Amino acid sequence: MTQLKSIKVTSPFIAKAGHSALKMDVQARDTPFSISTYTGSFIHAIEAAQVNTLYPYMTGVQAAGNTGDDLVFRGFTSSVNDQNSVLVDGLPGLATRFGSPVTIGISQIDVVRGPASVLNGEEQPGGFVNLVTKKPEADPLYEFSASGTTYDGSGIGVTDKLGGDFAADLTGPLGHSDRLLYRLVLDDANGNTFRNNSYSHSVYFAPSLTWNISDATSLTAQYVFQRLKYSYDTELVAPNNNIALVAPITTRYQQPNDEEHEYGSVLTLLFNHQFDNGMSWNLNTRDVWHTDDAHGYDVASILNNLQDVGLRARGQLNKRRYDYLDTNLHMPFDTFGIQHNMVVGLTEGRDVATLDRTQFYNAPTFGPKALIMSIYDPIYGLTPALSSLPLYAPGSASLLTDRLTTTYSFGTYFADVMTLSSQWKATLGLRYSHDRQAIEELRVAGVPSSSKPGSKVLPMAGLIYQPSEHWSHYISYSTSYVPPSANAIDIHGVNNFVPTTASQVELGSKANFMQGRLTGTLAVFRIDEKNLLSSFKCASYGTCYTQVGKARSQGAELEVNARPLPNWQLTAGYAFTAAQIVASTIPAQVDTRLPNAPEHSSHLWSRYDFSSASLQGLGFGVGVIRSGERAGITPTAFNQPVLQLPAYTRVDAALYYNRDQYALTLKVENLFNKIYYQSSSSNLAILPGNPRLITLSARFYFE
Repeated sequence: MTQLKSIKVTSPFIAKAGHSALKMDVQARDTPFSISTYTGSFIHAIEAAQVNTLYPYMTGVQAAGNTGDDLVFRGFTSSVNDQNSVLVDGLPGLATRFGSPVTIGISQIDVVRGPASVLNGEEQPGGFVNLVTKKPEADPLYEFSASGTTYDGSGIGVTDKLGGDFAADLTGPLGHSDRLLYRLVLDDANGNTFRNNSYSHSVYFAPSLTWNISDATSLTAQYVFQRLKYSYDTELVAPNNNIALVAPITTRYQQPNDEEHEYGSVLTLLFNHQFDNGMSWNLNTRDVWHTDDAHGYDVASILNNLQDVGLRARGQLNKRRYDYLDTNLHMPFDTFGIQHNMVVGLTEGRDVATLDRTQFYNAPTFGPKALIMSIYDPIYGLTPALSSLPLYAPGSASLLTDRLTTTYSFGTYFADVMTLSSQWKATLGLRYSHDRQAIEELRVAGVPSSSKPGSKVLPMAGLIYQPSEHWSHYISYSTSYVPPSANAIDIHGVNNFVPTTASQVELGSKANFMQGRLTGTLAVFRIDEKNLLSSFKCASYGTCYTQVGKARSQGAELEVNARPLPNWQLTAGYAFTAAQIVASTIPAQVDTRLPNAPEHSSHLWSRYDFSSASLQGLGFGVGVIRSGERAGITPTAFNQPVLQLPAYTRVDAALYYNRDQYALTLKVENLFNKIYYQSSSSNLAILPGNPRLITLSARFYFE
């Protein structure tokens, strides 16, 4: 008989341990780095349908764009080309590139701050996110959820922009044995966004099976299919780099039928064997097949009158294949009174991408064939159909490229967590990383193929002092290594960049009081990066890169998690980040701040559930986000106005009602309808934050 499942609403927001920092199950207090493990309870409290909704409530993390990999950690930006910035079960490769991963299939999220290339390969120096997926379970559980969304602000009425999300999560044994378990996760989200003539539709299908071959051996196979359809949107523009001249946040410069499609399939295999002597062997693989195609108008320029934008007719078809493998041996042992917790492993990866420009027509901005649009009063339906326009402008056939890029990577690594005494622990690690990039142009004649190898030895070390069970003080050194993306080109269409490297020194303290109900981490860090890559919009190729020199980020982070009462918990964080370019081939960039990196940022989320009989099941949550002023772009000349994104404070609120097998949540994001700008990749691509967003959701649990 089907039983109802009582919902636990007071489970901790932050877990005590995380696997991601050292590829082994080590308590956070025994890890000489800043790490946070955010639980499913935290995801539900924030009412986050997508992972990027959580970033403002994660210390030292900022969302920085509209792709799943656009993040800022400790001042350093990762982009859509940095697949290791968001891992899934420790391996790179998201099912889709645009939009953020859905949370329905995620059990917890690990955030590791600072360089982490020793164990994870090509990581940007600020850190990474690891999404730990839900696995099949032996205890049957059936969860069904539905939510509705609408906006109420920036000229949008409550009934104007409706959306809906329906999801299911089912797990249990197949048959009457625990040897074979299954899980099925489904999600369908459809709705209009707050941007003019804009929509988004996502379908997510994720079945998985676990075969417990024996009591010591298991194999899990996961498959994910995700399809996205959404409006093509290049966001807002800032005339003269002045944020005060930006149009209303609902403004969109594309036509109603300009759209983009994505299809992604992922197959993941997770194998584990436990030996009788305490050792264990893991073999994990992840294979991704991805296609995206876009048809629409780009914003190519801001005209001198600062009233209009020039347009580009754009068609793009991209196909990608990612194959990754990580295998390691976990070995606990003792030598001369020292306890060792060692992991030794290797990683291998292959990325293959075919990037086909099917149309790249920079239209004239004056004359009878001019294609322009008003910045402040765009009129839709006047531009010609894309199919009626040339594929490229006269004399620019070389821009209609079809580039094949292949990147091979290989690495071997080890890490050893050593217990030297009851109060002292040490960590050592080393990695040898090797990669090779091959680039070939399939359409434009005369473009030579290229192949570029690279290798690096990367160390890390840490020392921990624990004077009591309440305190853990540490110092650590870590490194990162990122080869330039194969599709990063300069204004001449050439990729002659060298790898970016970085090192960090971090000091910190971790506290644990009230039987774990009050925990905190204070970290002070300095990261030095060499051969910094900077992107900017260019007329010839859309996005170009330049390697400018050196960058430095130094600062401090404080994160506190508390449960003063069994029915009240909160998480809060503050980050001070001074991130700037310290050396550059472009003199105007020296001592300027890295883009999208606020010097000061903070957050608080508090949830309280009433315990009295008359209010049983009722609760409320309040969140506050504060982000300081940020540089929107990196300047290229002394006389260039600097685009500054203003500071903002956003308040969120939620009401909860939980009873037996169901949970209801009403959340209002941006309660006071604050206009703010989340990030900028250029003065032609400024991403606004949501106006007031109302979400009503219901979840039902059965077992």
